Amino acid sequence: MSQQEKAVLVIGAGINGVAIARELLLNRLPVVLVDRWDISFGTTAYSSRLIHGGLRYLEFCDFKLVHESLEERERLLDLSPQFVKPIHLFIPIERRFSGFLAAAKKFFGWQSKKKGPPVPRGLWLINMGLWMYDALARRSKMPRHRVFRVNDPDSPPVNQQQFRWLCSYYDAQIEFPERFVLAMLEDARQLAQENGVSLQVLTYHEVTKQGEHFSIRPTREGDSATTMKPAAVINATGAWVDQALQQVGVDSPKLMGGTKGSHFLTRSPALRSALDGNGVYAEASDGRPVFLLALGEYSLVGTTDLVCEVSPESVTASEEELDYLRKAAIEVFPHVELTRDDIEMHYCGVRPLPTSSAGTTAAITRRHILHELSLIHISEPTRPPLLSRMPSSA
Repeated sequence: MSQQEKAVLVIGAGINGVAIARELLLNRLPVVLVDRWDISFGTTAYSSRLIHGGLRYLEFCDFKLVHESLEERERLLDLSPQFVKPIHLFIPIERRFSGFLAAAKKFFGWQSKKKGPPVPRGLWLINMGLWMYDALARRSKMPRHRVFRVNDPDSPPVNQQQFRWLCSYYDAQIEFPERFVLAMLEDARQLAQENGVSLQVLTYHEVTKQGEHFSIRPTREGDSATTMKPAAVINATGAWVDQALQQVGVDSPKLMGGTKGSHFLTRSPALRSALDGNGVYAEASDGRPVFLLALGEYSLVGTTDLVCEVSPESVTASEEELDYLRKAAIEVFPHVELTRDDIEMHYCGVRPLPTSSAGTTAAITRRHILHELSLIHISEPTRPPLLSRMPSSA
């Protein structure tokens, strides 16, 4: 039997697909890695570029996910300091006591049909959340959280007419996740050579099923098609999970209910000076979290969280979303006077989240979910499993 016949077919070459391929090669299993577009085309490239510990998941009582996220963050800080670095984040706070009732409803999963105006989280509530965050990150080498008065010279110059305190904590940032994925892929190539197994990477190819075999066809001219009968198939296409299942003929209920997140980049000197290499984790007018982050010579502002109703590769940041993010930045730093002309670039991606009946998009779980599905029209003795992986996303 050839290595290709024993190979695992991994569909999707983002961070999860490449990580899965590397793990398989560590276990001496040959891999064929296929993506309809380029390496890191999807959510990997269109994220907020944070390796965060999941602070806001505490509101939904998801301690396991926060602990897992913090463990992964520390591991990446230790193993990949060339890609993942600490970032100091500040949370502007208006009031001392507010937000406890709203937080309790999220914590215990209480749904309310009546939706009033959002209540800003108060100092005591945020301080409590950060205390829990520090406790879960007990092995972290990064500093614990602190509280600053709004006029403290060691804190960002936020709007003193609106905010009274700032809580600070540390998380991690990855400026170029695409480079990290390419480095992981190169490590996978070296593992394949060392272990004497094959790794085949096919970008700009799509997978369809023909009987007991899978056809891997190029999406552009010049490349040739190939067929294979894999030992197993792993669908790691993120927001495209449902489309990929349809293409390989798997009868499955709708698994994905992704939400779109938009960001913009600006070289505004005033905003860059205000951030001073740090980040701000603020609440927008609707209560959603918005990040203002130093990112090299730019400042990054994001993100939105809207239901996605088009194919993931077609999403774009709307003018309404850009205006929403711009106003959120101005609310924190009114002296910056950010205008639409200051936005040099914007991008939008789809979070690969599961279908959910949650009352808000923020309440949809960010956990990893693994589904084992049966491939139809394949006889039982030779039927390879197909796993659909739905990764978490901020």
